[in-house]
Amino acid sequence: MYASKTCDSAIQLREKGQVVLRDVPLKHLGSVHLEKGVVDSHFEVVKEALLGTIKEAVGENWSDEMGGAWGEAYDQLAATIKTQMEEEAAQPQLSSN
Repeated sequence: MYASKTCDSAIQLREKGQVVLRDVPLKHLGSVHLEKGVVDSHFEVVKEALLGTIKEAVGENWSDEMGGAWGEAYDQLAATIKTQMEEEAAQPQLSSN
């Protein structure tokens, strides 16, 4: 799921110059990441793993341009998720009492 969302983000970034979260499941990613205790440093680890996996998968077709495009798309998606996390964290928690 996340790889396809990153691919969608890469396409949006190339076509529009930005990534826009346009559906509820994607916006929910901020909540999920916050709930699971994800912190900023985790995003960089995942980025390196993703880029390494893509590089290995495409083999000879890999290029610096491809790596840059995937990296930029991931950075945009990660920034959007982080914004959602910050917004969620800033919301007052409802009491169950």
